Amino acid sequence: MRAVAGIGPKPRKQSYIKPEAVKVLERLADDEARQLHPTMPNLAPRTFRDDSANGLTACITAYLRIKGAFVSRLNNTGIYDKRLMRYRPGTSRKGLPDVVCTYKSKSIFIEIKHAADRLSEFQKKVRDEQTRSGGLWFTARNFTETKEWIDNLN
Repeated sequence: MRAVAGIGPKPRKQSYIKPEAVKVLERLADDEARQLHPTMPNLAPRTFRDDSANGLTACITAYLRIKGAFVSRLNNTGIYDKRLMRYRPGTSRKGLPDVVCTYKSKSIFIEIKHAADRLSEFQKKVRDEQTRSGGLWFTARNFTETKEWIDNLN
């Protein structure tokens, strides 16, 4: 119980309800694991969630890999410099997406945007360059829509 006046109990966070698309991914990942390890009958189930940026990125990269794509997650964050006590910018180009992929002979950039995140001007510039050069760009906000978009690629 909180002793500070005017502050009540913390509001309860809404329970996560796993979407059907994430359940499909878990079944596909379990099937893949059983094929890779046929002599191990009791493998731990593969679990995924898409309610955070990291979870959504894990869902997308796992699904694309299972579908046979080359996929890589890019780390665009700076490096914390203890001496300067601040982040130093990385050497990669500003605006690069969170996930790069080649699937069905297509170059695909996927930017993960969770909650109220928005594309930066640098990301918009990279998106425009990618699409102008014949590549594909997708801004992922949840796994259900992303899976549907991937499944509809020709």
